[in-house]
Amino acid sequence: VANIPIIMPVERAPQRNGDLPVLADGEEIRQSQPNIRLYAGQNLEGVGVLHLTNQRIVWLSTNNGGAGYAIDYPFVTLHAISRDKAAWPDPCLYCQLRAEEADEDGEDETDIPELRFVPADPGILQSMFLVFSEMSALNPDPHDEQAQESSDDDNDDEDDGGAMAGHNITIMGPFWNADANDAAMEDADDDSDEDEEDDVAMDVK
Repeated sequence: VANIPIIMPVERAPQRNGDLPVLADGEEIRQSQPNIRLYAGQNLEGVGVLHLTNQRIVWLSTNNGGAGYAIDYPFVTLHAISRDKAAWPDPCLYCQLRAEEADEDGEDETDIPELRFVPADPGILQSMFLVFSEMSALNPDPHDEQAQESSDDDNDDEDDGGAMAGHNITIMGPFWNADANDAAMEDADDDSDEDEEDDVAMDVK
């Protein structure tokens, strides 16, 4: 079985207690899925249990007690559900990882490390993806300037926008506009006054 390339930001053989990882302070397991095949590139690493914690992605082999991998969320640059049989024969959770620069001059291109988590039951992929996405959002890349700027913008919005800040809300159909509706209310009052005057005039007659 081939190993994941050393340039990948991966902790090999993380500490474990049976099929469970040894957790750091404040770390919690949010989802565990057994019978997950892990492929590094084209190479099958084995079958194991995938744990999605609030800090890491941890895969622990069940057919090799010492094998396993742990990855911090910021090092995952892309994750998606893949069901395209032309790309991979089995439905899987596909991940691209950020590789360390192999050449400081940038002359040599570094292969992008790829992982595929293939569950025995494809029906759990959506749940895996949602938890993965939620945990990833809780662990942004501190070196990602764009993500940092987006976070700063969100904070600014929260300062200015109150309860609606940070939400991308699309309002469909008519909505309340204070100026327009105040004018409408005034028109309604005028109409009401005119009706009352007409009623008085009719009484006088």
